[in-house]
Amino acid sequence: MQKTQYRTCNLCEALCGLEIVTENEKVLSIKGDKKDPFSRGHICPKAVALKDLHEDPDRLKKPVKRTADGWQEISWEEAYFEVIENLNKTKELHGNDAVGVYQGNPSIHNLGTTLYSPQFVRALRTKNRFSATSVDQLPHHLAAMTMLGNPSLLPVPDVDHTDFWLIMGGNPLVSNGSMMTCPDVGKRIRAIQERGGKVVVVDPRFTETAAKADQHIFVRPGTDVYLLLGIIDELFKTDQVDLGHLKNLISEEDIEKLKSTA
Repeated sequence: MQKTQYRTCNLCEALCGLEIVTENEKVLSIKGDKKDPFSRGHICPKAVALKDLHEDPDRLKKPVKRTADGWQEISWEEAYFEVIENLNKTKELHGNDAVGVYQGNPSIHNLGTTLYSPQFVRALRTKNRFSATSVDQLPHHLAAMTMLGNPSLLPVPDVDHTDFWLIMGGNPLVSNGSMMTCPDVGKRIRAIQERGGKVVVVDPRFTETAAKADQHIFVRPGTDVYLLLGIIDELFKTDQVDLGHLKNLISEEDIEKLKSTA
């Protein structure tokens, strides 16, 4: 008997809605859910590949241990013991930093891992921590920490209601807007243009997003700071700086420092 089930893809933060057709526990098809108010039917190759991952004959469903005779299936209890014993042995022989941690996207898209992995990583007391965050979004967290006091207070742009979108060093057509959760960026760019808006990409490379934008500004790698300072200087020179509700939080001295830097 065929069933149609609606789920959310957890392979990236875009969290697109999926329409999955199954028959006797076998996946027949995976499509974008057109009724999902967020992704609106958008789907990428990763979501389609969920069928291949689910049915992969080499997919691990139980713990295995490498032995002299090859890989041997073991119980979860044995696996826990092996991990604990070898972690402790490694730390005793070589110190805490001999242990390295790597966490990928599924870590943040799984409730259990999100709740308990921070405590586990802290308990290891190692400085060697790596993740997908190290590759594509640590600058976002640093900016949020500096500006707002918390690395998780990440401003999310209202792309669906903007008339001018400036994209610096990003390629949201591929990433679905890392840290802004924006599936089907192509349609959203077209919507901005159709309502008379403009999309500008600043990037040393002619990216997929740049190809869809109204303007692409090439910059030499490492010189984007000078472009930003030039923009700030122009805003002050043309008297277009309006602090609004932040006026009482920023001193004239800070403003003068910013002017002199620009």
